[in-house]
Amino acid sequence: MTKSFFLGQKNLKRKFNKIGKNCKISNKASFIGKKNIIIGDNVRIDDYTILVAFDGSIVIGSNTHIGGLTYILGSGDVIIGSNCNISQGVKIYSKSDNYKSIKKKTYKSKVSISDNCILGSNSVILPGSKLNKNVRIGAMTIVNKEIKSNRLYFGNQTKLIK
Repeated sequence: MTKSFFLGQKNLKRKFNKIGKNCKISNKASFIGKKNIIIGDNVRIDDYTILVAFDGSIVIGSNTHIGGLTYILGSGDVIIGSNCNISQGVKIYSKSDNYKSIKKKTYKSKVSISDNCILGSNSVILPGSKLNKNVRIGAMTIVNKEIKSNRLYFGNQTKLIK
């Protein structure tokens, strides 16, 4: 007998308020705030992925794949479109520390990833980012703004601010 590494459909329906058909979700993935996570049809979520939505929401469109070791923080809401491919180790944050303030402050801002986007391994999507349709983000790229449709972006640079 072959042991499945994916949660069964009945088990998935008990775990989430809204989950589509034919989803393959690893039994090693973690979900915090399941009532605030909506998953479309034919979504695959691989091992050691963590989705956190206890004080916000995460919406994942149909036919989207989320690679292992990915972390998605939905405090300021994260919307991921359909037909997206999120590679291994990607981090998506809708909440962050405010580094401009001397006092510890955080801010939340919605992250929107439109249909047909690809995020390369270990890329980081910061609060307030908006990726329009058909965007490709190269591995290890940091995104902190709106990205125009049908474009390829990659790289990042460290620069002195003060």
